[in-house]
Amino acid sequence: MRYSFSKTRRVTRGGDFTRIIRLGTCVADGTLVLFALPRTAGDEAIRIGITIPKKTGNAVVRNRWKRLIRESFRQQQAILPVGYEFIVRPKRGASPDWIAIQKSIPRLALKAAKRADQAHAK
Repeated sequence: MRYSFSKTRRVTRGGDFTRIIRLGTCVADGTLVLFALPRTAGDEAIRIGITIPKKTGNAVVRNRWKRLIRESFRQQQAILPVGYEFIVRPKRGASPDWIAIQKSIPRLALKAAKRADQAHAK
């Protein structure tokens, strides 16, 4: 099966980033920090936004992080929980490791979705 990463799957507006970070659930591991916010009822699409702080490194390092996170999301979007918006950023001090990112994204997404469901059920 071929997966794409079209513009409809991306969080692009600054206001959306702010809303997801402020209202969403935050989970982290040694590699990534992930924020998740449920979408409106009936909207089953997944959206992802990537933010890489300048403290992470120079442009080459930041772009490598973005490429690895985007590709990992693209390949694994079928196993991620539907109906959520995610913001992903690297953990301070982490290095851009493909294997760690591949393992981290689905694990964090499932954990964040579970926490978000519990928080909204109250």
